Amino acid sequence: MPLIRGGRACAAVEVASMEPSHAELDSLHTVLKRFYLLILVASVAVLGGCRQKVFVGLPTPEPDTIVQRPDGPVPAPPFGPHSYPPMVPVPEGPPPSDLVAAEPTGPAFVWSETENYLILGTDRRPVDETWRTDTIMVVGLDRPRQRAAVLSIPRDLYLEIPNYGYGRINQVDYIGERITRVEGGGPGLVSAVISQTLGISTTHWVRFEMTGFKDIVDAVGGVTVQLDCPFYEPILNLDTNSWEYFTLPAGPVHLDGETAYWFVRLRLRESDIGRAERQRQFLWGLRDQVLSTNLLPQIPALWTAFDSSISTDLTLLQIMDLARFGVGLDAANVRASGITLRELESYTTERGAAVLVINDPQRVRNVIEGIWTAPAMADAYRKDVNTCAPVPDGVPVIASAGSPAPAPTPLPTEVPILVPTPVVAEGAAVAPEPIPASGGGG
Repeated sequence: MPLIRGGRACAAVEVASMEPSHAELDSLHTVLKRFYLLILVASVAVLGGCRQKVFVGLPTPEPDTIVQRPDGPVPAPPFGPHSYPPMVPVPEGPPPSDLVAAEPTGPAFVWSETENYLILGTDRRPVDETWRTDTIMVVGLDRPRQRAAVLSIPRDLYLEIPNYGYGRINQVDYIGERITRVEGGGPGLVSAVISQTLGISTTHWVRFEMTGFKDIVDAVGGVTVQLDCPFYEPILNLDTNSWEYFTLPAGPVHLDGETAYWFVRLRLRESDIGRAERQRQFLWGLRDQVLSTNLLPQIPALWTAFDSSISTDLTLLQIMDLARFGVGLDAANVRASGITLRELESYTTERGAAVLVINDPQRVRNVIEGIWTAPAMADAYRKDVNTCAPVPDGVPVIASAGSPAPAPTPLPTEVPILVPTPVVAEGAAVAPEPIPASGGGG
């Protein structure tokens, strides 16, 4: 399959030319592929196309933090290290009345009968030799019934990697691309691991890299999310070498590229499970924003951002077809769920890494087979306002959505991450190479 990756803008064609050259046709083909890929992502890779209510004109809150790695020892975070179960209890009670209804009735969503696509989000950057794939989703399309489902897979899921050993699923993309070098590269190995572990086969993939994330969000005018509870996550202040808070108020919040970057990446308090819910909510908000915005003036900025941050094995015709299908979906016909701590068990490897394992396959199977009973994707990360956990001492006062924004403070830069060395199972066919430290976000 052809690979969309990088490339240059199409050169100008002389008006007098009646027969385009092969080079011009190839360049035009690249232009069209990226244009329709933009439409596809605008519908969030078939995550729906019916416009929902969009909040406009809201100020973008600025986080009260400066983030980088300090030279000295890192102090303990205020909530303790990233741990399982998450520090915030799962809210109970009825959902807010304004959510999109998700009817549990109707035929089950059978993954073996649907078109399934792998969505990967990495912290890969040109300056780094290694990366992690912390966002892993499978999107299934049920064309006869005009519906779709999205399944999130946690980054810390610990499983067997073919011809390698055992490791976290967020390392598989790198392993397949740089170490085992399997056919299909990193996405091919991720697809094989998901098929082997979860029983879901995927046919194509789209990989998003964080290099252009902020530019894409800013180019479309930002993204609005509805927060039922105040959002706060610990984050490290380099100047003081102390933990502070990234905070957003409850209510409709309009995120610019910088703020959106941290909203979809931070996970210390809510763990990877809560982050996956936020990512699904953000994708739906991105779809709303794109479908309500005239993007023609933003094509140059979007082109640059897409050029450095998105790759796929989809062909032009496939991208066009998916975009058309996605735009025609109703919000209630896109369901989303994820494999969470309810289905997995905590486990500490011999090297002391905290991971998640499948000890009861039936619990995981219930989530996969019952995804059509999950909430609509438009409701991802929505909560009953009566169940919001009290904001703990030490968190700055968070203004309501209608209050003036707090005084501007320096925005985060970047947080390097260390990629843990994978653990090899006894008797593994191929001994893995150590994965060196990698830069990137949390």
